[in-house]
Amino acid sequence: MTRQNVRTLVTDEREQLLDGKDGIEAAVVTRPNRAQAVAVGLLALGDVDGASDWFRALTEEWPIYANSKWDSKYEEEPRSPASPGPWSDYVDGLFAALLARQNVEDTTETVYARTTEPFVDELDKREFAHRIDLARSLSSVVLDNDTAEQHLETLEQNVAEHGSDWDRARYDAYTRFVRGLLTDSKSDVLAGIEGLLEFHRDHVASARDADPVQKAVALDATAMLALARCKGMSITVDHEAIPDALNDDEYYPVEG
Repeated sequence: MTRQNVRTLVTDEREQLLDGKDGIEAAVVTRPNRAQAVAVGLLALGDVDGASDWFRALTEEWPIYANSKWDSKYEEEPRSPASPGPWSDYVDGLFAALLARQNVEDTTETVYARTTEPFVDELDKREFAHRIDLARSLSSVVLDNDTAEQHLETLEQNVAEHGSDWDRARYDAYTRFVRGLLTDSKSDVLAGIEGLLEFHRDHVASARDADPVQKAVALDATAMLALARCKGMSITVDHEAIPDALNDDEYYPVEG
């Protein structure tokens, strides 16, 4: 039933997004959230090539979409609070690049530059914007700079002092995963992914407003498996909430 629900959602959304549009690149413009459901759903259904077409388009659109929000919130004084902000959109752009295996470095440089602008840490409600620290940590790892641990410590502190149980379930798993990459610890990387799978089970798949793709695929865990393999870690994770293609060297080869 779940697979059929995913197929139905993907078919309907893809048809609506493409209606009157000249290809996928045009279809995703200003509608990356809906297009992401199509891309992730296709990956779950085993249509890796089809998913890649949508992820590649999203790799271009997510930063544009996020930058538009950025400009409206932070280009001029007075600046809007840090939370909510465009940070989740930047993270989704990084996920799309990792899953497309395209423009990863360029996308990551945009994410890192935006989230580390000097004024960001002075914004109102900064301590509640955990996605800033996550985006900084993940992009630091991708770019191989030496700031990831610093950003992880800030994430841990802000989540411990200001986070909910939901935040702790998600970001503690991310912290363990990133530290595992930094120390080349497969056990910690796998434990972090397992924590993200548990977060998906307890907080995403069970949510009343989750769509079939969100219920079926643990996007956080899936993207982190792609990142681990991209960074040269030879691991596989056999789990129903992670598409099989992520463990396949044909599609997501271990690099490095």
